[in-house]
Amino acid sequence: MEQNLKYTTSDLYLTAYLRVKGFKMDVEKNKNKAVFIFDKTDELTTKVNEYLNELGSCEPLSYSNSIKNLKNLLYNL
Repeated sequence: MEQNLKYTTSDLYLTAYLRVKGFKMDVEKNKNKAVFIFDKTDELTTKVNEYLNELGSCEPLSYSNSIKNLKNLLYNL
């Protein structure tokens, strides 16, 4: 697995946004830090840039549920 084919982030809220947008992820937890890993595609890069530039939007309830689900996932790792 080459690193340049993967996009990694430890940002829980960005990850929640990307999950609402339909991207699949893996998670690795080292000690107290989690890293979320996505397949790097042009579409993913576009969505990351939209989020970081405050141009992205999504259904608020889906986003909130995604955050809760990720927190539960991390808690149970």
